[in-house]
Amino acid sequence: MSALLKILPLAAAAGVAAVNSDALKKSLDVVDKVRGAATSGVEMQGIAEAVAQDYVETKSLPIENFGAFLKDNMREKGGKETRDKSKDPWGTEYRLNVDVPKNGFSVLSAGPDKNWKSQDDLNYFYSLTGIEGKNAISAELAARARAHAAKQGTSSTASTSNTPGKSRTSPRPNSSQASTPKPPQSAAETERKLIEFQTKRAASGEAQASYDLAIRYFTEDGVAKDYVEAKRLLEQAVKNADTQTLRAKAQTHLDNLNKALQK
Repeated sequence: MSALLKILPLAAAAGVAAVNSDALKKSLDVVDKVRGAATSGVEMQGIAEAVAQDYVETKSLPIENFGAFLKDNMREKGGKETRDKSKDPWGTEYRLNVDVPKNGFSVLSAGPDKNWKSQDDLNYFYSLTGIEGKNAISAELAARARAHAAKQGTSSTASTSNTPGKSRTSPRPNSSQASTPKPPQSAAETERKLIEFQTKRAASGEAQASYDLAIRYFTEDGVAKDYVEAKRLLEQAVKNADTQTLRAKAQTHLDNLNKALQK
């Protein structure tokens, strides 16, 4: 995606003499949409990590108050706020969808056209199996998801036919508890908890967390620079990756790091 973003603006600029202003504007709109999609994809991953972290602490998901959850927990570094974090880069509110069959949840964006259920919709799925096992989505969570989807007039994949048989014994929160947002955290506290969460997942061998934490050690992002630990984590990510894309990314960084260490 980064290479594409570098190429598209140059291609648009090179074609100024050959196209009219409307065509050029259309080309630049494409660039903006690609850049926006890349930004949103990274942001959606961060949102999913924050939701998963909250699940570890509460054994619940912010189904009824997702917008308030994002405003309170998604903070920019330095504390500077440039836009409403409950909305995607194009101004549409993010949605949270509980997926019982897949034992996880999805963070959804309507994409550049701002219309739901169109071809440019974005979906970042997060499996809770590695955190809580095969029964992470309880019957109570599934029921809340269905009720909220019905209230919004949207569909939900929290179907009862695929709901795990084992349900949690924790009581269902009442409506006032579900709609009351947590006190806001500072940017430093949010990052500290995210690093702590990534470290725990990486310790269990989870590939994505291993990769994310390795990049932190490599770039000195929130942790002290440590090439040896970064190498170990990247090797773990390559070994345990469940997608070719993640494996390829981890291998590329590992190869570059090995070259740097050999110099």
